[in-house]
Formats: sequence, structure tokens, C-alpha cells
Amino acid sequence: MHTGRWSLLFVPGAARFFAAAVVARLGVAMTGLAILWAVQATSGSLALGGAGTGAFAIAEASVGPQVARLIDRWGQRRVVPVTGTAFVGSGAALIAVCGGASPASPVGSYPAWSVVVLAAAAGATVPPVGALSAARWRHVLASCSSRLPAALALEGAANDTAFLLGPVLVTTLGTGVVAGAGLALAVLLVGGGVAGLLTATATEPPPGGPARGLLVDRRLLHRRFAALFAANLAMGLFFGGIGVAITAFALAHDAGALAGPIMAAAGVVSLAAGLVYAAAATRCSNSRPAPVMLTAALVITAGCAALARTPGVPVMFLGYSLVGGCVALVLIPGAVLVAAVTDRAVYTQALTWINSASALGIAVAAPAVGWCTGRFGWSHGFLLLAGCTALLPLTLLLAYPLLRDVRIGGRGSS
Repeated sequence: MHTGRWSLLFVPGAARFFAAAVVARLGVAMTGLAILWAVQATSGSLALGGAGTGAFAIAEASVGPQVARLIDRWGQRRVVPVTGTAFVGSGAALIAVCGGASPASPVGSYPAWSVVVLAAAAGATVPPVGALSAARWRHVLASCSSRLPAALALEGAANDTAFLLGPVLVTTLGTGVVAGAGLALAVLLVGGGVAGLLTATATEPPPGGPARGLLVDRRLLHRRFAALFAANLAMGLFFGGIGVAITAFALAHDAGALAGPIMAAAGVVSLAAGLVYAAAATRCSNSRPAPVMLTAALVITAGCAALARTPGVPVMFLGYSLVGGCVALVLIPGAVLVAAVTDRAVYTQALTWINSASALGIAVAAPAVGWCTGRFGWSHGFLLLAGCTALLPLTLLLAYPLLRDVRIGGRGSS
């Protein structure tokens, strides 16, 4: 029997669906930026590109949970082929519209609103790859739930890698090939990866039965899930503001090109921290995610405030590596808690609601921190970000009596 860190991939069927999900996840990570790049580069209109990207994000956050309800109700193989085909069609149509664009005629013979409509259609139908894959992990590990943290850490590692590589691929293809090449590759990766995922029929979770409630399933309307929703909203505030604040810091120190490496260094630390946490939690059957999540949340919030006094770029590298390195120690325990407090029949939609919460936080914090840094400077941007992120430990403290005794495979799991 395989017992190493990567032994999860030897679970029957796991390597097959996980590899397919990795491919599709990279495509999803590329899509938002690829829409911006394709529309802006071919039309010369940054405003139109931003509108397309915004429409994609809003549609994904608002429609995604409803698509997930259908997936939980009918199963992945009956719903995802329909939505996945719609996504590929919307993406292909958007590429065609951009292909006819020029600076004089932003979308060629097509009206400008067609870009926004097609981008929104793509966002509404983009497959929730992370939720589909996580649901399969929960299904195949049903008899050994203590290994779930390691599986979710593997998911987190794949997600982090995708969002590190995705923007690089989009910009490289956009500058070295053609502007729409990034979007074309994204659509192909999503379509191919999802097709591969759906052929792994042995690991598909069974349908969960009829939904209960209109927009939100009643099985999700309880205090523990509400607390985790609020916590992920707070993490979205952090995600939305931190890139803006670090970029403003780097530009103020004449080191704009180092904003990306600063973020990437923290991403590597976070990835390592997540794998260490998963290994420790797997060995300890009584591991409790909530204390780890709360401790990391406090470090992130205090760290954002401390970064406001960073004297130079080298210190920012070190300081943000510590702050950003704690991200996985919020996300992975949080993902374990979501699995523990939600019914299997509504797990896919639970994960998409969590993603929507994060997206909402990003949408709020990014412009707010951007305005603050532009008006008052990067230091005040970090202070505003710390204030926003304080919602995270505050939420966890208020919900701590509800979450502190939830254990991996213990009370609250289903």
C-alpha cells in the first residue's frame, strides 16, 4: 500500500479525474484575463475589455451556484456536458467577434454589447471544475475521511499553480502569437479537461435528489455554513486588495516589475504550508481545522497592518511571504470545514457559494483599495486592507463555538 504524500493518486480512479481537472482548471484560470487581453488587444478598447471581464466574473459568481444545484440534483454527467458545450460555444463566438475587431471598429460588424453578452454567457456556463473535483475526492474517500485534508491540499496546490501559470500563458501567447490565442487555448483546455473528467465515471458522486428551496437549498441555511460564507467573503476582500496594495508599493519604490515576484514568493510559501498542514492533519485523526484557520486569519490581518510600515522591497519580500504564506492555512482548513458541515447532496453548490462569496469580496476590495492608494498612498492602502480583512478573524471568533469541535471525519461531517 502506498503511504507517501502523493499516495492519494493511487486511490482507484483518482489520478484520472484529478489530471483531467488540472487541465480544465488551468483553462478556467486563464479565461478572465484572456477575455480582457483578446478584446483590448484587437479592439484597442480597454474599457470594453474590462466590461467583458467584469461580465464574465459577475455571471460566474451569480449563476454558478444555480448550475451547481442542477449538478447536485441530476449528477455531473447529465448537466456538465450541456453547460460545458455552452461555454465552449460562447468562447468560440467571442473569439470570432474579437477576430473581426479593429481600433476603428471595436468589434467589427458586431455591436459592442455582443462582447459583454458573450462574456457573460461564458461566465454563466463555465464548469465549476474545483467543485466537481472536490466532490469526487469526497466521494472516493468516504470510507477514509481523515485523508480529505491531503486531497483538498492537492486541490489547492493545483489551483495555485493554475493561477500562477494562467496569466503567464495568456500574456505570452498574446504578445508572441495573436491576441486571441490565450482565449482559444483556455477554451480548449476547459473543454478537453472537462470531457476527460466526465469519462471517469467510476468516481462520479451519485445525484443528490431534489433541491429544497428556491435560490439557496435549505440544507445550506444554517449558522456554520453562513459563518464559512462570511469568512470566504472576508478572504475575497484580502485577495481583491492585496495585489493592488503590493503593486502600489512596488511602483512607489521604482520596482513595479517586482510586484509579481513578491506575490509569487508568497504563493510558494503558501503552497508549502498547505502541504505541511495536510500531512499533519492526515496523521492526526483528531485534528481540528478551526483553530488553525483562526490563527492564520489573525496573522494575515495583523500582517497587512504591519506591511503599511515596510521600509523597502527586500523587507516586503520577507513580510509578505509570511502574510501570504498563511493563505493556505485559511483556505484548506476552511475547505475541510465546508465538507464537514455540509450534506453530500449539496456539496457542489456549497463550494460554488463559497467561491461566489470570495468573488464578491474581490469585487468590493479591489476598487476600494485602488482608490485609497491613489488618493492617500500605498501605506494607507494596506491599512484599509487590514481593516477589511479584520472581518475574517472577527467572523471566526464569533462562530468559534460552532466550529471549534468540528473534526476531520468527526462531528458535523456527513
